[in-house]
Amino acid sequence: MLSFDAVEDVCERSRTTLVLHPAVRRAVRGYEESFYIGLRCFLRGETDGLYFLPLPHGEFVKLRFEKRSSIGGYNIIRVSPVSIEGLQRIKSATDD
Repeated sequence: MLSFDAVEDVCERSRTTLVLHPAVRRAVRGYEESFYIGLRCFLRGETDGLYFLPLPHGEFVKLRFEKRSSIGGYNIIRVSPVSIEGLQRIKSATDD
């Protein structure tokens, strides 16, 4: 199984910082491989940047990969829920 370190390595090789909420990071555990594939495809310009994060009980939350630049000119990939309530749903699902 792929680890989250491999996901971060993809970003590092692209000289990009991956930014995501700790609850999102916890929720991605167990889905690193599909997250990794989605991220790589996004970095190559092959997808629209949406990732469907599975949650317990058959639910999912749509996440969006967004390319940004810091004030210092560093590349950033921000991963955040598309909907306003998405982060709360993720937090509720990972607070077991």
